[in-house]
Amino acid sequence: MNFNKYLLVVISILLCLSCKPSSVVTDSDVEERQTGGVGTRSLDSISLADIATEKERQLLQYQGSRERKFDLIHTSLDLQFDYDSGFVVGQAILLLKPYFYDQEVLELDAKDYDIHEIWLQEGADRRPLASRYNQRVLSIYLPRHYTALDTLEVGVRYKAKPNENSGMGSSAITDNKGLYFINPHKVAGKPVQIWTQGETEHNSKWFPTIDSPNERATHDFKLTVEDQYITISNGKMESQKHNGDGTRTDHWRMDQPHAPYLAAIVVGEFAAIQDSLGVLPLRYLVEKQYEQGAKEVFKNTPEMIAFFSDLLGVDFPWPKYDQVVVRDFVSGAMENTTVSIFMEELNLDEREAIDSEWDYIIAHELFHQWFGNYVTLESWSNLPLNEAFADYSEYLWTEHKEGKDNADMQHIVALEGYLAEAQEKQEDLIRFYYEDMEDMFDRHSYAKGGRVLHMLRKYLGDEAFFASLNFYLEKHAYSSVEIHDLRLAFEKVTGKDLNWFFNQWFLASGHPVLDIEFDHSQPENVLLTVKQKQDFNTTPLYQISFKVSWYKGKERREASFVLNQAVQQFALENGEATDLVLFDESKEILAESQTRFGREHFERQSLLSKAGIARYEALDSLSNNYPFDGDMALLFFEALDDSFSSVRELVLAKIRTNLDSLILPAEVEDRILAIAEEDPDNKVRSGAIE
Repeated sequence: MNFNKYLLVVISILLCLSCKPSSVVTDSDVEERQTGGVGTRSLDSISLADIATEKERQLLQYQGSRERKFDLIHTSLDLQFDYDSGFVVGQAILLLKPYFYDQEVLELDAKDYDIHEIWLQEGADRRPLASRYNQRVLSIYLPRHYTALDTLEVGVRYKAKPNENSGMGSSAITDNKGLYFINPHKVAGKPVQIWTQGETEHNSKWFPTIDSPNERATHDFKLTVEDQYITISNGKMESQKHNGDGTRTDHWRMDQPHAPYLAAIVVGEFAAIQDSLGVLPLRYLVEKQYEQGAKEVFKNTPEMIAFFSDLLGVDFPWPKYDQVVVRDFVSGAMENTTVSIFMEELNLDEREAIDSEWDYIIAHELFHQWFGNYVTLESWSNLPLNEAFADYSEYLWTEHKEGKDNADMQHIVALEGYLAEAQEKQEDLIRFYYEDMEDMFDRHSYAKGGRVLHMLRKYLGDEAFFASLNFYLEKHAYSSVEIHDLRLAFEKVTGKDLNWFFNQWFLASGHPVLDIEFDHSQPENVLLTVKQKQDFNTTPLYQISFKVSWYKGKERREASFVLNQAVQQFALENGEATDLVLFDESKEILAESQTRFGREHFERQSLLSKAGIARYEALDSLSNNYPFDGDMALLFFEALDDSFSSVRELVLAKIRTNLDSLILPAEVEDRILAIAEEDPDNKVRSGAIE
């Protein structure tokens, strides 16, 4: 049991004792309140001092939003790159103003620099400023108190050393250099590149800034590089200047404000494939030998942008969109504003690209341009406001492009990924207590968050869900948000109170564990019993909207219910005997479900269900739990014609593993041969060939 929740239980008991002196709480009473294998403790063994110490520890670990002492308005950088030493030689001019209170010290994040000069720019005059620097924070002493009505321009000339104190990454982002020199000594066989990775707060490894997600500023970068290299950055290129010494200075300008962690640069030799969506310029940048493959890998980008823009009612909010594939990237991909950077696995030649399955990651980073860049989390505690939406975009795109069945399969894979992680840890989605901000990048923030959004969509309906997202994006454009801003947007649009939903799914840990049982003793009125069996000491008692569907032959009917008790019964009032009854047929609920269905049920489910994911589940359960006999083989042979490609792929795999005990009829061999030659899904054709 989570110790923090255990303390709440104990405190509540103490309060009950103080309010009701006539009641008696025994050790057995305490034991009844505890589940999940946690031993009992008598109240006498827990001192108030222990509780106070734990509360003090919690206060020290609280990870809130960074206080905004200054408002960063604009950053100008002039950068050169020392490949041999791995240094960035730079000059930064920062335009700022105090946020609210008067200020006389400016603190900038600047990790592992040599500081050469600091000044206050006053017209044409440069006034030197005193400072203190601890290799993490540069404290600059201003000549007077500045108020929120004042604007000041501060310059810093420096040398950044991104390789120093590096290597401390996480499972999601494996290093913290911020800026990376790839093959700086130009060894043959590998390209020379520079690229950046700012998330979470790593861009301050290469330029001084207020490195916090609740900050937002415009910027312009001047990048001096060798003539053979191209540069890519946020916004649009304003000019190029050839310096006459074999170098060129590219001037990039980003006129729309965004968070510092979303600033990016890339330097190297790339082929640039030009594309567009109307007047919006698009580019896909890869190494020259992968140029033809990139046309295939990224070909759906214009359609994706159009689809997401229409779905959200908000046009793509930036002036261009570049997608760049680099070497040795420290994450899967990164959604820098107007320029997403991808790992080298997306470098495919023309033949390899035929089987490209990278749409999910392309959609993920693209959706961030709205959720994360246009509207940005105010603290890393609110990471699901970025990543849950990007994760769910993969479902939305797949549903649009490949159909609901394929999207549901992707949804189940993500759900199972979260449930696997939940065996080891269960965290609040929005969590203010963590040791390192990188800890937020887990399957809770991504996979669980995406599944929660899916449930919210199904609860509200598509029209209300997407209208609420439109309101949220337009209301909070170019600003930072917390989880309550999202809730309030949904409540404003729908008129519904959604505190209960956000409290149990975003602000608490765990998930429902449901025991499902159908009583068919009255065939015309099937009785459903649902029990919530999760540990209520650490996990909420959930309120869940769910659907039950039933079939009479091929005719399907459906009813909606609300579960809000630990044990609850529901009468379907189906009116006639049914051939099949299914709880949550499309697997919309984020839960572990326990059922007691037999072979006959799964056979009917595989034949009757209109949901591809339910037919897949039925065939998978049959083959894993029952002998692959003649009757089952006939069932699987019929499923070779299933409309859902994952079912056909599963069937081929099960036939292949049981070939020693099967005699394939000639018509089945012919069908498998036809699938190998003609099936529209490459993975299914591959399975047939095997």
